[in-house]
Amino acid sequence: MNVLQIAEQIGKVNPIVCVPAGDNPDMCFLGSFAYSSILGKILDIDEAPQFARYSTNMVVASEIIGSVPTRNYSVDDVREAVRSKVKSSTSEKDICDIYEILTKRQAYGNGSYPNVDCVENDLRCEGDPQLPPIGTRVGRGPNWPFTSQNSGMSGTVVGYRDDHFNLLVEWDTSMVFPYHFDKYGDHQKSNVVVCDVPRVLQTEKIAVGCLVKRGPDWKWFDQDGGKDNIGTVYRVKGDNIVFVRWTNGIKSNYRFGYDGKYDVILCDPFDETVKRTLGNQQNVWRLDDSQKVVLKNGSKCNENGRNTTTNVTKTVKRDYQTNNESVPDSEEKNEFLDKVGENTSTNQNTGDVSKELDNSNSSDDLSSWEWKNKEGNWVSFPYSEKVKIQKAYDRNNKGTVLVRINEDIYRVVLSKMIQINISSRESQEIRHLS
Repeated sequence: MNVLQIAEQIGKVNPIVCVPAGDNPDMCFLGSFAYSSILGKILDIDEAPQFARYSTNMVVASEIIGSVPTRNYSVDDVREAVRSKVKSSTSEKDICDIYEILTKRQAYGNGSYPNVDCVENDLRCEGDPQLPPIGTRVGRGPNWPFTSQNSGMSGTVVGYRDDHFNLLVEWDTSMVFPYHFDKYGDHQKSNVVVCDVPRVLQTEKIAVGCLVKRGPDWKWFDQDGGKDNIGTVYRVKGDNIVFVRWTNGIKSNYRFGYDGKYDVILCDPFDETVKRTLGNQQNVWRLDDSQKVVLKNGSKCNENGRNTTTNVTKTVKRDYQTNNESVPDSEEKNEFLDKVGENTSTNQNTGDVSKELDNSNSSDDLSSWEWKNKEGNWVSFPYSEKVKIQKAYDRNNKGTVLVRINEDIYRVVLSKMIQINISSRESQEIRHLS
C-alpha cells in the first residue's frame, strides 16, 4: 500500500491538512494527499498558527452546536452562541472557523448513514420488531460512553445496522451516529433508550423528529392510516420534501412547500389532542411512567419499553424533481395560518395563531414579557401572547413559539430572546423581567 492509499484510508474519517514548506514543495503531491480526505486542504504557512487552534475550536463547536439552528444560521448566530456559552476569549478568526466546522458538521459523522434519496433502503428496513421503529425519539441510555456526542439533545431513530451498533440516530443537532440498543430487554446495556421528548424547532421550517399530519394538498388516500393520524419525519430534503414514517408502518416522501404544495403540515407535540391521537395509534412504543428515568432536562426516558406487535413496513416511493428553493415566506404564512385554521401555541406553526389560549397554568408574572419597537421603547405583549410565551418558556426556555402582534406574525426565539417577523424576517429584542 503506497502513501496515497494510506492517505485515502485515513481521510475517510479524518481531514488531512498540508502546509507546504521549503523552497520548492511538490504541490501536486500535497494536493493529491490532502484532497483525498474529507475536508482536506492546503494552507499557506502564515495560516498555520490559526490552524493550531483547530482542536480547540472543534471542542467549542461541539459545546454550542445545540444552540445553533441546523439550517439557515449565520456567523452572527455562532458568535452569539459562543459568547453565551464559552467563558474563554475567542477571536473573530476562531468564530469563522467554528462557523465553518458547523456548516460542514455532517462530514464529521462516521459515514455510516449515506444521505440517499430513496424512501427505503437497507439502512431503513424495519425487519426486527424488537428494535424501535424509524422515527422513534431516543435519548442517552444507562450505558453511554460517548461523552457529549449528542450535545445534551434528544434524537430520532433514522436507520439500522447489522452489527453491535444496531441503531442509527440523528440527534437534534443533525449529527448521525450508530448506537447499541439491547433488543432483549436489558437496557442497562443500551447506549440509547426510547423517550418522549419532542423535537423543538429553532428557526427551521421543519426537521427530523417533527410530528406531521395531512395537509391542505393531501391526495394520497389513507396512506397515513386515516385522517388525523400522525407520523414522524425521518428525513428532510431541500427544505421542501419530507420523508415520513406513519405508525401503520408505511413510509413515503411528501411535499412540504415543494411547488407551493403541502401534503403534510406540522403538529404541535404539546397539544393534548395530538398526544391523545398518538396514544390511540397502533404500533407505537408506549411509555409507562414506571419504566421511565428522568433526564438532565427533566424529561423522562423509557428504560425498558417493548413493542409487542410486529412492524410490517410498507414503502411508497414518489420521485419529485426537487431543487433547494423554499416556498416564499408569504406563501408559507398563507398555507399555515390562513388555510389550516388550527391553534398553534409552541414552536411549530400548525395553524391560526389568532386562536387564543383561554387556559394557562403559567406560574410567572405574565406582565413581564415585553418587546422593543423600532423607536427603542419596550412594549408589553398582548395578554394572550404572554400566555403562549410563558407556556413555551415553562416547557423549554430555549424553544420557540408563534405570536401575533396586531396583524403581524412573529416567531419568538427564547434561546436568543428575539422575535422574528415571518413576512419581513426583521428581528426585534424581547425581554422577560423577573
